[in-house]
Amino acid sequence: MELKEIQCSHCGHENPPGTQLCQSCGKMINEDYDKKKIKDLMRYDGSAVRSKVRSQSIFDKIWNFFTSIKVGVAIIAVIAISAAIGTILPQEYFIPIGADPLEHYTEHYGTFGRLYYELGFTQLYSSWWFVLLMGMLALSLVAASIDRGVPLYKSLKNQRVKKHASFFKRQRLFSEYDSADTAPELAKSFEQKKYKLRTDGEHYLFEKGRLSRWGPYINHTGLIILLIGSMLRFFPGVYIDEIIYAQEGETVSIPTTDGKYYMRNDGFTLDTYDEEAGTVFDESLQNNQAMTISNFQTDITMFENKTADIVGSKPELEEIEDYSIRVNHPYRFDDYELYQSSYDNSQMKSMTFRLEDSEGSVIGENFEVNLDDPADSYKITEDITVNMKAYSPDFLEIDENGTLISATPVPTNPAFVFEVAAGGENELSLLQIMNSTNITKDNEYSIKFVEAEQHMASVLTLKKDLAMPIIAVGFVIFLIGLFIGSYINHRRIWINAEDGTMNLAAHTNKNYFGMKKEMDEVLESHNLHEVFDKQAKEENDKLKG
Repeated sequence: MELKEIQCSHCGHENPPGTQLCQSCGKMINEDYDKKKIKDLMRYDGSAVRSKVRSQSIFDKIWNFFTSIKVGVAIIAVIAISAAIGTILPQEYFIPIGADPLEHYTEHYGTFGRLYYELGFTQLYSSWWFVLLMGMLALSLVAASIDRGVPLYKSLKNQRVKKHASFFKRQRLFSEYDSADTAPELAKSFEQKKYKLRTDGEHYLFEKGRLSRWGPYINHTGLIILLIGSMLRFFPGVYIDEIIYAQEGETVSIPTTDGKYYMRNDGFTLDTYDEEAGTVFDESLQNNQAMTISNFQTDITMFENKTADIVGSKPELEEIEDYSIRVNHPYRFDDYELYQSSYDNSQMKSMTFRLEDSEGSVIGENFEVNLDDPADSYKITEDITVNMKAYSPDFLEIDENGTLISATPVPTNPAFVFEVAAGGENELSLLQIMNSTNITKDNEYSIKFVEAEQHMASVLTLKKDLAMPIIAVGFVIFLIGLFIGSYINHRRIWINAEDGTMNLAAHTNKNYFGMKKEMDEVLESHNLHEVFDKQAKEENDKLKG
């Protein structure tokens, strides 16, 4: 339904639908119009907020829903509550690498942890409904900004200098003077206070700080950009946060680079504080029973695969550079960053054994078993050989047919079946860590564990965040809007010097006390009484009453 224009009963001017103050004479069109809801009649004089005057079509109803301040606050509240729920238990990103999420949350947090996982709260910030909430908030900000920003722009652009007499008496700051002779001098004084002057005959309009009115909209713009940047992280390739596990000497492909980049772990270094070094941390080190790490770093060599674009080809690696990744000192390449996250020494690299006879005497040299690629046999003496008959990297149990069952292929709990061949006689022994069991009867020889060497593996974090510059720009714009809205005041002063008398009124969007003080200084310099503050008088009357 097309809304009709409103005709001013005083001057006959045709005003847009929803207008509160006549664009021509400034007189209030309807004394009862929205009086209870809007006390500040200066804000949209000469222009109407769309959501207040249109509500007929489905589009109008949707528009009014998203422009509602109550709806915006409700969305923010739901996002805040949801974000708080996501902090009750750690998100899946923070659980140990390789751990089954369901088992981890159930084991550590019981039934509540299982329920927390099954409800999807362990990946809350990347869930579809949380992203939808942020999208709704962005849409609400856009709609509210347009709904109120457009009429505000029109109002400020088209504001008239000449105002009706009733307009002056409605303002909080208002004064009447018997003589209009000082009006030109007052105009010069206010101009010296950095006010911009516009005139219409004997009517004056002074204005400064209009930028303040745009502070909230600049805030909204910054928040919208920030939300867009946050939501872009859910698009493939924009935001990457991956874990790279590499043992010393191992060359691995960099995830998400489509085989273009490879990295070799040349060595891992773990430094600890020395209690006898004479540092400022001596007392703390003595009280701490555990090992205190001062630094851990990974020396890497980066490679570029020259055949990455050729499907099915073998990698042809060309060395790019060497770098030492330390905590807070990442390696940067293209749009990626490699951070030193942690390390892992839980995997065994090799185990050393010795052969003893029945009297406990050591025979021959010790032999070392490489757990990544164990040998089939080990020469002890000219006549004695130890053969590897079976090997389980992560021993679980012995099968019915006598084979060793391994829980995982990772050498964390190795077990062996060794055969000692000496002079035509063969003996079998089952060895686990710190345990040895004879398989054949009355063994003459026994194999004893001597020592083990651990694998040192680096845990690196690969990060890529193309949305961060967008988020940073949005945050800076938000702070600029916050500063403008907080520290700049939009001040307007009207003077009507017709008919030999002078009426003066003023309006500001904040800090009436500061504006009154500024005006009183000018008025006092021209021997005029101070401006009257209607609200201050009402408050004083209430206190006296």
